[in-house]
Amino acid sequence: MTDRKAFWMIGAGGLLILAGAACWWFGADGTLHRLLLASGPAAPRIVFLSALGGFAVMGPVALAALALLLWRRRTADAVWLLLTIAIGRLAVEAVKLVVTRPRPPSGDWLEIVKSWSFPSSHSAGTMMTCVALAVLFGRGERAMILALLAALAIGWSRIALGVHWPSDVLVGWGFGLAWLGLSLGFKGVVAPSS
Repeated sequence: MTDRKAFWMIGAGGLLILAGAACWWFGADGTLHRLLLASGPAAPRIVFLSALGGFAVMGPVALAALALLLWRRRTADAVWLLLTIAIGRLAVEAVKLVVTRPRPPSGDWLEIVKSWSFPSSHSAGTMMTCVALAVLFGRGERAMILALLAALAIGWSRIALGVHWPSDVLVGWGFGLAWLGLSLGFKGVVAPSS
């Protein structure tokens, strides 16, 4: 079962990365950016939704899950979770430093940001964290669907706030999912689920 999940995640992640690359390459980012910008009374709720996907929330959630796994003596799962999220997050930040893509025009921003745009670390981090927790703690498909919906909503919020191009978010989702699939495949080889 783990192999099928890993294969699905890598494939879906790869497709999202290709979609993001195509969006950037063929110049669709500007049009989609303008279509998806938030305005009016919904903006504060979108800022709140976006904050849920930041490291200030996702980091403590991951640490609480790590503590719970250790308390339950699921040491292999705890190590897998820590390494998957930590290495994945560092990889996203490294890609940002290599690509150095500017964010959309600052006049569109509904929040202040200071890092590079590509890929969206909110999108990648939320995808990695939520889906990893669904894999480790979820019962059935419902947990996976909720995890994916959370990641999709938070990624969308970054576009709506004007701080990311759509391609940033697509590639962030894709990276998070593909990285998680690779990590899950490795987990199955090194230490099968507890």
